[in-house]
Amino acid sequence: MKSKPHKLLAGVDISGEISELVERKHSRRQFLTASGMGLSALTLEGTCAAEQARYIGRPQKKLIGWGTDVAYPSKVQMNIRKIEQLPLDGIILSNFSGTKEGKAFTFDWECFGREKYNREHLGEMIHILKHTNFERFTDNFLRFNLQPGDIDWFDDFSAPLHNARFWAEVAHEVGVIGWKFDLEDYKEKTFIYRKQKYADRKSFDEYSDQIRLRGRQMMQSIEAGYPNIVLLLSLAHSYVNRTPQANQKLSELSYGLLPAFVNGLIEAAGPNVRIIDGQEQAYGYLTDEDYYRGYHDIQQRALELVPRELWSKYRDKMEAAVSVYANYQLSVPRTTSRYWVPHYMSADQRLRLFEQNIYNALNTTDEYVWLYSEHMGWWESGYQLKTPAGSIEAIHSARKKAARGKPLGFDLSDVIEESQTKMKLALERESSSR
Repeated sequence: MKSKPHKLLAGVDISGEISELVERKHSRRQFLTASGMGLSALTLEGTCAAEQARYIGRPQKKLIGWGTDVAYPSKVQMNIRKIEQLPLDGIILSNFSGTKEGKAFTFDWECFGREKYNREHLGEMIHILKHTNFERFTDNFLRFNLQPGDIDWFDDFSAPLHNARFWAEVAHEVGVIGWKFDLEDYKEKTFIYRKQKYADRKSFDEYSDQIRLRGRQMMQSIEAGYPNIVLLLSLAHSYVNRTPQANQKLSELSYGLLPAFVNGLIEAAGPNVRIIDGQEQAYGYLTDEDYYRGYHDIQQRALELVPRELWSKYRDKMEAAVSVYANYQLSVPRTTSRYWVPHYMSADQRLRLFEQNIYNALNTTDEYVWLYSEHMGWWESGYQLKTPAGSIEAIHSARKKAARGKPLGFDLSDVIEESQTKMKLALERESSSR
């Protein structure tokens, strides 16, 4: 699985009515710096969906896993009974290998380009997906990327639209609930106006209109293949609008054209399609206020990037989800964590932070929290990075408290503030020594 880049998170204003708003709604780059300047002991203990079902009247919240050890379909199929012991309600499957004209490819990294793919190219993979015997996981997703991105929005767009309909049909056929629609601009060109093929002759507004059209066409293709699909977007308006006054400088921003695409999706979405802002910028959240701000950004501030004629449909369609980046919370880095606030906490404090943030995420999502990890093995040993002892228990504890409407039971405000100070001093010393 290719690593997900980290992202920048900026502070925003917040209203004082967010917790009430949450109840009404339900009736990978420098983001960490900005936000902070196995299995043998595992038991389900009735958690997850069954745990929440015991507490009638509380919205059911679901935790979805995504990481190296739950992403590869063949591995999942062979180990599904072990994997379903994790305190999750579903997983995100990715890395769909196939062969076309004797050449191997990975569909989710080639689906948004000039090549069209069909069943004969992915027959074995579809067979695996269709015959993975899920018993407990109810909400599973297939990934669809905007990669390789070697096509301009004004070029012949038949291949991405064909692949979208095809993969929506596959999602419906194999019984998953929908897509993890990954809108991350991995090659840093898809949504940057100045990097567009015809930027020297077409205005930002012309590109916005064209991309909104492509969003409409994409939704029509998806819906033709799966009329009641759930689209869990990695990024949406709230990611762009974390930049102050973003609506006044979209042509300059790295994701300035993203809102146009999502607006097109919303505009064409039928009554049974669900669209969810996955709020990947939440990777760097540390406090309960961060999470409530995030919900407010999706439900209110994001409207600054939505055309007024779509306000009503945006409010009706766009749901809020939250991400949790396990590596960050637990300070399990692939390279260095000295720029991460949790690096300056003790191991016990990091476990509590992990529990706190899953708890806060569950309390500020309409339904889904997705837990992402890199090179960590949640159910198997031998991974590059060791999953800290107690991590699974922290998930169980957070889920139980959130499901029962119980308080977290501890306060990490002083720990977070002290760790932020330690990190700042460490970075100042590092800078002065250069």
